[in-house]
Formats: sequence, structure tokens, C-alpha cells
Amino acid sequence: RKEYMPVIFPGFSWHNLRRSQGIEKKLDEIPRLGGRFLWSQGVADIEAGASMIYVAMFDEIDEGTAIFKCTNDPPAGESAFLTCDGLPADHYLWLTGQIGRVLNGKLRATGELPARSVR
Repeated sequence: RKEYMPVIFPGFSWHNLRRSQGIEKKLDEIPRLGGRFLWSQGVADIEAGASMIYVAMFDEIDEGTAIFKCTNDPPAGESAFLTCDGLPADHYLWLTGQIGRVLNGKLRATGELPARSVR
């Protein structure tokens, strides 16, 4: 028996990696949209019947797909970095957890991002 595991990601950029190779790319080639891009992929996959989802990637900063904690005040230097748009540092980790809750039937999938309670 074969099972399908779709891949979702929060956004994408080749900017820093390709720039080092002399190729200019847009900084936010596939924008994160505050998590709406990641959420919409998760919801679409679950609605299509997915029972598991692979999230890419935990730590790929150069590709702009990292979901680990990040800052709204990135370090200065030659490489350009996007901020978290004022979102909490763990926003994408939290959102990935919410997608897991939808997979487990503990949260209803909607077109809107789930509300995050402040503690």
C-alpha cells in the first residue's frame, strides 16, 4: 500500500543563495502572507484527504522556508532578511501545530487563520 504525503511550506526565496551565485532573485519570491500561505496549503491538503503532511523545512533560512523561531529584528550584514511582520517569534511553529490539530480532528479547517490566544 502506498500513501501520499503532501509537502507544505511557509514561503520561499532563492534570494540569498542565488545572489552568492551571481543570480538576482526576488527576496520573497513566494510570500508568507503572515502564515496564510502555509495555512491554505494545509487546509487544501486535508480537504483533499491527506492524513499526514510534511512541513518543509524547519531550518532552511537561505530558501526562506524555515519555520523555527525567528526575529522581527534580523542581524545586519550583506544578506537581506525578511522579518516576521511583527508576528510572534514562534508563529510558524504554532501554525504548524494548528495544522496538526486539524489533521487530528481537534480543530476545524477554515479559510481563515485560527485565532491565537495571548497568554
